[in-house]
Amino acid sequence: MLNLEVIIVFFLVLIRMASFIVACPLYTITGIPSLVKIGFAFTLAVLVTPLVQPPVLEFPGGPWGFGLAVLSEAGVGLALGFVCTLVFGVVRIAGALLDFQVGFAMSAVFDPISGNMNTLISRFLFFMTLVLFMNIDGHHALINALVKSYELVPLTAAGISGEITLLIIRIFADTFALAVQICAPVVAVLVITDLAMGLIGKTAPQMNIFQLGFPLKIAVGVTSLALLLPALTSVFKYIFDTLQRDLLLLLKGLA
Repeated sequence: MLNLEVIIVFFLVLIRMASFIVACPLYTITGIPSLVKIGFAFTLAVLVTPLVQPPVLEFPGGPWGFGLAVLSEAGVGLALGFVCTLVFGVVRIAGALLDFQVGFAMSAVFDPISGNMNTLISRFLFFMTLVLFMNIDGHHALINALVKSYELVPLTAAGISGEITLLIIRIFADTFALAVQICAPVVAVLVITDLAMGLIGKTAPQMNIFQLGFPLKIAVGVTSLALLLPALTSVFKYIFDTLQRDLLLLLKGLA
């Protein structure tokens, strides 16, 4: 006969696992059926529950106290997934800025993965980041971090402080700063191209600069990005290291 305490611990573990999978961009790809995601969260909960130190199952207020404990575990999982979303959002923002400069912003299409309108380079960089992340077993590292979270933030022990708010703001600001740094070389080349076309338009007014500018900027932008891709591997490594650091800081703040 199953012990009631074991069932409660398993349910709380499942809440944190499921909340993380719901929020993490790596596990929210719409091509994956919902039943697979639910089964994945259930399997993780079954494997992790024996490793979790059972808390003192005393919920002040009865059902209301248990409801607060459930919300607390859901908040931990959602916070971890939200940090992953912000870090992976670096390449989306960088791609969107590049698309705007190159001229692909008008070709925005609906991305079923994110549920938003995304442009070509933004989707390309995001998929490339996912491939590299899984190639280095980053998805296993995320699961390991989720398991280790029970050591830093035990069940029903999470708390919110001012440090968490400052950390989220700092991660949000770093996301935009790093995105601008990634796209800065290509944007600089495109700005020089705009200046060159402006000088050509002044010296040769008979040339249709607007008609020449669109294909030229696309060619220059795509070529510059292709030349920059080998150097981006170190940037992606920094992004993955930043993800691990931010998750650790978040867990320490929640503890």
